[in-house]
Amino acid sequence: MFFVEASGTHYEMGRQIGKGTRYLIGATVDFLTKRFRPWDNAQFERARERHMAHTEKRCPELLEELTGIADGSGFPFRLVYLTSFYATLGQEFQGCTNIIFTQTPDGPLLAKTNDLPVHEGKHAGVCLRRPKGRPAFLSCMWPGTIMGAPGVSETGLALGGSSCSANVPQPKAFMDPHAFIRTAMERAESVSDAIKLMQGFTLSTWGMNVALVDKSGDAAIVEKAGEIQGVRRAERGRLWCTNHPRSPELIPMTIQNPPVLTESVQRFEAVDRLSSGKPLTANLARELLSYDRQPGRMCRYGDDDPLDYETEFSCLLYPSQGRAEFCFTHAGRDPWRRFDIAHGECETPSSGREGGK
Repeated sequence: MFFVEASGTHYEMGRQIGKGTRYLIGATVDFLTKRFRPWDNAQFERARERHMAHTEKRCPELLEELTGIADGSGFPFRLVYLTSFYATLGQEFQGCTNIIFTQTPDGPLLAKTNDLPVHEGKHAGVCLRRPKGRPAFLSCMWPGTIMGAPGVSETGLALGGSSCSANVPQPKAFMDPHAFIRTAMERAESVSDAIKLMQGFTLSTWGMNVALVDKSGDAAIVEKAGEIQGVRRAERGRLWCTNHPRSPELIPMTIQNPPVLTESVQRFEAVDRLSSGKPLTANLARELLSYDRQPGRMCRYGDDDPLDYETEFSCLLYPSQGRAEFCFTHAGRDPWRRFDIAHGECETPSSGREGGK
């Protein structure tokens, strides 16, 4: 785990991030780009044109930041680029659970686990970015990458995401889903802004369930794959997503991969079962993130997970406070760390499992 701050233009932020994480980038590169190791530059450029040209065109600031990261870290641009966009180039299934409570004693919150294949390791940290002319935001990131989700912005918007692969036609031009969430952190100030922004983007068929909640308590799960988009809203103050679609627009296109679908459905049902009828609090959200029993385990250990996935980190995001709490291992066992946009890393409560008021 690490913490880094950056401010200025996107290139300047990239240089600061690259310099601040330069001793960590090598391990991330080794784990996330191993499948691309045999590529020569011609293969890299072909893949870049096929998969990432639309992202670069729509979000040129991300390319500026990647260039800065390469310059600041001393790592080749090609490796930094592949590390940031490995998921889209590989199009793997992902894990992750996102849970929204629209009102708690601490205000609205977004709780999330980040689950990855065991072979990808654990590399995540926290970055506080203050982009010139745009809102500051606090988010997870991996060393040497432009990733910025889950996160919370100073405008009072929190975003998270889970993959949502669907059997939709492959669009000719599409946006990298991780890059979209990072872009929304800077370009949207509310849930309604983010939904409108997402309508203007086409995502890969890998797709995303994007979890959104803002300081007013407005909340949505936006499900999108290709050009097809569905929106779900909270009921009785709760809203959540795992890795399959639930909107009328995308349910008919659910990919029929029995092990992956079963595991995702079990987690989805566990959130309902464990939170139904209970007071909605940060402590309840933390209990859900800590749940490590079957069916529906949300806190996952790779050595006994049916899909060989493991929880890399869990977090709680408080959009009305500009605050985030991260546990960079297993939420039911290990310490939580507190950060906010105004001060960066903050004093952690004496009990590792405390978080809210």
